[in-house]
Amino acid sequence: MFQHPGDQRRTGCWTALRRCSPARPRPASPGPRRTRSGTLRPQAEQEVIQQARTWEDTQERKEQYAHRAGVEGTISQGVRAFGLRRCQYAGLAKARLQHQLTATAMNFHRLKAWWTGIPRAGTRTSHLAALRP
Repeated sequence: MFQHPGDQRRTGCWTALRRCSPARPRPASPGPRRTRSGTLRPQAEQEVIQQARTWEDTQERKEQYAHRAGVEGTISQGVRAFGLRRCQYAGLAKARLQHQLTATAMNFHRLKAWWTGIPRAGTRTSHLAALRP
């Protein structure tokens, strides 16, 4: 370490413009917290949240979510496999044409997979779940 001629201490360093301060020791970690906390909401707000949670278990909501999941899967396939996020052309008419051609290509891709018997991809398994016997 470079020592400035007038500095007798062995900590710190000198730069061209200023002296660096020595590193300070960090305080010890307090360890894991063993407390729990909760939120107390007003009664009206809590009732609305409870109604929403019970509605999530209904068959109507499951049907709506199944439809949404199908749409989300189609959009995800378009973005990942067919570059749907970026438009190659300027102008609304050309962008619309590109989206229609992309949708047609997706349909042909799905038809080919159906005709050749390629199964649809299942839900991905995490690395941790894959370790389970």
